[in-house]
Amino acid sequence: MLRNMPAEKRAHYERMQKGMVDLAHLASKLQPSNNPDAPVSTMAVVQALAGCPVMRQVGEEADDEQVGLVESELIDLCAFDTKQLSTLEIVTRRNVILLYWHMHSQKLETLEGGLTEELQHLRARANQLGTKLLIQAQMLMPQQRWVQQTLAVARVSALMATALWSHSDKEASKLMTTILVSDGLPPPVLGLKASARAHIGDEIIAGKNVVAFAAVTRKHAALAGSGETQPPCNNPQGIYEAYWLYIEGLKPEGTPNSLVAAQPLVVKDLEQAEVKAEVVFVAPPVPGKYTLRIHVLSTSVIGIELEADVEFDVVEDDVPSLE
Repeated sequence: MLRNMPAEKRAHYERMQKGMVDLAHLASKLQPSNNPDAPVSTMAVVQALAGCPVMRQVGEEADDEQVGLVESELIDLCAFDTKQLSTLEIVTRRNVILLYWHMHSQKLETLEGGLTEELQHLRARANQLGTKLLIQAQMLMPQQRWVQQTLAVARVSALMATALWSHSDKEASKLMTTILVSDGLPPPVLGLKASARAHIGDEIIAGKNVVAFAAVTRKHAALAGSGETQPPCNNPQGIYEAYWLYIEGLKPEGTPNSLVAAQPLVVKDLEQAEVKAEVVFVAPPVPGKYTLRIHVLSTSVIGIELEADVEFDVVEDDVPSLE
């Protein structure tokens, strides 16, 4: 079949096949464990990326002695525990080091003079491939309804996008502010309000539609009439800020929570004070009290993670069915 395809179409098909293998690898490495609601670490996501088939050539070309220099520096920075790497295949281990190097690159600038151009090129290549895989994973994890994996991928995406190492470290936060200010953008200061109600009527009925509302308040929004002009937008769609809204359905103990919805939130006007979203989903079939956990994260700015719980009551449908 492939032999009869035009060369361009065959190449596209082969790329798709390879991409599916990479996604299957990510899913197998990040699938929920015996404790499915436990947070997923940065290291777990990086290891999953590092072991993808598309990353293999990068790790194979990396020189052990040179990689060892980077690893020693990362250990000194307490970037990770070496025990976390001890069981990894050598190629995957090298890729982990390259990806962590990217996230800590601003702390390792003095090291770069002693490294070969080839290794620096491989670091850039690892970052490029890792970023592409993370974008794919941002779609894959919500499709699986995996909450913690989805959140972890979003967090690591922001670290990779900014070449920063932490969402909570003060030095990383200062660097994030510097990056934003250099682009003419204010550092986000956000709030979150959320609620839920019946799609039709006053009560949420079992098996009927529910509407979840989320409003992200932008406390840093430029005030109308303040005289401030909006900087040129380097995004082709005119997007200045972008966030992901994730809605988690909390389940009784012993039953894994599930992802109800994933939806982007975008800001195209820096004077916009609030970004709103509505998500419609089907209420549980059994009457009772339920809770949604609303998450808002950024995949391009570190330190953005908001959370709010919304409780709602589901009542039995007392309308008799027509026969």
